[in-house]
Amino acid sequence: MNLLFLIHRYPPAQGGSERYVQEMARRLVADGHEVRVYTSDLLEVEGFWHRGGKRLAAGREEDAGVEIHRFPVRVLPLHGIVSRALGLVPWAPIGLTLAPPGLVLPDLWRAVRAGGEFDLVHASAYPSLLYLGAVAARRAGARLVLMPCTHAAVKGTEAKRHTLLSRRVLGLHRQSDAMIALTERERQFLQRAGVPAARVHVTGAGVDPHAGKGAQGDRFREQFGLPPKSPVMTFVGHKTAGKGALYLLEACQILLDERPDLTFVLVGEPTPQFSQRYQALPSTVRSRVLDLRLSEQEKHDLLAASSALVLPSRDDSFGIVLLEAWLHGKPVVGANAGGIPDVIQEGETGLLVPYGDADSLAQAISWLLDHPAEAAQMGARGRERTLARWTWDAVYERVWAVYRQVTGER
Repeated sequence: MNLLFLIHRYPPAQGGSERYVQEMARRLVADGHEVRVYTSDLLEVEGFWHRGGKRLAAGREEDAGVEIHRFPVRVLPLHGIVSRALGLVPWAPIGLTLAPPGLVLPDLWRAVRAGGEFDLVHASAYPSLLYLGAVAARRAGARLVLMPCTHAAVKGTEAKRHTLLSRRVLGLHRQSDAMIALTERERQFLQRAGVPAARVHVTGAGVDPHAGKGAQGDRFREQFGLPPKSPVMTFVGHKTAGKGALYLLEACQILLDERPDLTFVLVGEPTPQFSQRYQALPSTVRSRVLDLRLSEQEKHDLLAASSALVLPSRDDSFGIVLLEAWLHGKPVVGANAGGIPDVIQEGETGLLVPYGDADSLAQAISWLLDHPAEAAQMGARGRERTLARWTWDAVYERVWAVYRQVTGER
């Protein structure tokens, strides 16, 4: 079978949907299928709307047999304003491909229009890519699978969040042969928006069960000068408001006034807004909040050294880093938003707090630190559940079942 994936970025760019596509694509190639990926040349997602973002070489390359085509991104003058205006254009080739956040990829658009011999097209994440996936499938006479990575509503704002599913985007969803949701919450959200229930399949996301082997917490502590056995709270993700990084800084300030031995480690690409807030912290607080970018091995060393992982995000459709923390037997704290409440079992594998509530976040972190036995049990249950349900091999079996259903492939 010939497959085409469309995704806004592809590893080594880091992100959940990026990792998902890579893991599925590699397994498909290993099973004898031909796989092509159309993506951008960006390492940092802000490069879609800000000039100067880090990039990879555009052009064709291979990744474990997967054929990758990276297309250069263009940034418009007054990008945000222009993108919002173009998003109002009723003609889909403009209104959908250039709608906010404004993914301007003219060479990718031309590649899709040129057509190709595909049996199945799998498009992910942004409306522009979902639209281009529909175009590619139509031109090839292929089946269409969409994975919108919808962030289900923060409690009390569901009506507003439904605006994400405009008539045009919902029309794309209805054109698909199948849709992949990462959580049951996302499936219900899509169903309420008008997508037929039988067309939506929940696959979850996954993790490599061997990824944490060889990790050494003491190595991380020695590298960054942290005392042995001192408590460490960890955040891993893009340091945006939607990921909760800004109000996590508020929680840091609350807790570090009370706990002189505690250290926070925040890992990921910082945004200008985050950097400004971080630099505004009192120097005594900032010295105990490490703002880092780490390699995969260093990240796992950090997780091994951590007391818990904190992911207070509304912008995660699933939250793969939760699984990575559980691999190391660590409890987690997440926001009651997006797909996270379907991943964390409240009181069993971690704690949930209201999104944007720094006081509640600080209280949850304090509870874990004050109840180490219960916290360890949460981490152990999280590891057990991850290994039973959320490995990439298990996810691939569920995804392949969707592909087989829509194509009749045996």
